[in-house]
Amino acid sequence: MTQEVNFTVPWLDRLKTPEHRTDYRDKATRGLQLRVGIKGAKSFSYVFRLGSKMGRVSLGKYPDISLKTAREKTYEFRRLVALGIDPRSEKIEKLKREQMTVNVMVVKFIQKYAKPENSSWKQAESNLRLYLASTLGRKPIHEVTRPDIHLILDELVERGKHVAANRALAHIRKFFGWLVERGYLDHSPADHIKPRHTEQEREKVLSDDELKAIWISSAAISSPYMSWIRLLILCGQRRLETASMRRSQIRDGCWHMSRSDTKNKQGHIIPLSTQAKSIVDHLLEQDGEYLIKTGLIGDKAINGFSKIKRQIDRLSGVEDWRIHDIRRTASTNLTKLGIDRFIVQKILNHSEKGATKIYDRYSYMDEKREALQKWADRLDEIVK
Repeated sequence: MTQEVNFTVPWLDRLKTPEHRTDYRDKATRGLQLRVGIKGAKSFSYVFRLGSKMGRVSLGKYPDISLKTAREKTYEFRRLVALGIDPRSEKIEKLKREQMTVNVMVVKFIQKYAKPENSSWKQAESNLRLYLASTLGRKPIHEVTRPDIHLILDELVERGKHVAANRALAHIRKFFGWLVERGYLDHSPADHIKPRHTEQEREKVLSDDELKAIWISSAAISSPYMSWIRLLILCGQRRLETASMRRSQIRDGCWHMSRSDTKNKQGHIIPLSTQAKSIVDHLLEQDGEYLIKTGLIGDKAINGFSKIKRQIDRLSGVEDWRIHDIRRTASTNLTKLGIDRFIVQKILNHSEKGATKIYDRYSYMDEKREALQKWADRLDEIVK
């Protein structure tokens, strides 16, 4: 039986999950109903009679659609019914489009594309939520315009966040490009928008003294972050790939990354030097799949890289450096040790092109192992 209630936002927020599916009818708005499922989902609908037949039109889930919007849509459909028009056939396509808000589609993009396809999906999620959804979240994707995106980027630039504006634009482009590819949109409002800032390619390589200071300072921060920093230095891999190191990836003295684990979608195997293996063996003594995790309870990879870097900045006294500079420093030192640049590229897992990628299936495992051990031994000399 449908219960009659005066719908209010506080009432909607307090509504508890029922044992059985329950329908409520709004006293203030004829035809507006709310259905609450046994899993707690709250769905608005418009129920009407046209001639001798009853009909129902879904309006969307609360709070994705507000009470005010649900009432406005109900009034619109009531006008159609008064004219003898079935809103299901006349307005259904428009309704579906209106329900595809930026908030809803960002979630879909992250779950359907970014998370399965991109190891750095958390950055995409953070940028889209922070810059796009926070501003245009309730707006249907079909109504987002190029000026809307320009305003987001202009605001970042005005705050002096030029690099952040470029990163935001890159993720916004990817998001709307995916919507076009999947057929949700005919064109992307982010097309033809140029980056706000021309970034200079960084050439920073940490000196031996800076590297030593960072290595020693890492001992003063919490254990998982110390292991992360030191493995970054020893192995020269990307920060997110290293932070996401898992128990199942470690076997036969190597760190095995599948295509889904790497930024460039190329499977990658890193032989562990004696020094790196010592750190990893210690991490393997913990429970859980992730080796570099936020706590003893639970199983979640570390995050908060900027906060940790600020701690190391303060402890080490090293200035004007970024986490990615560690990778460049490892690469440079491998070359200084006389390691062939081709082997260095193999260690870094840089993308290959042309015939080499297609036909060269040799693993270069012995060469990579020898190179990384040379670098670890040299590092011992630097930090002693």
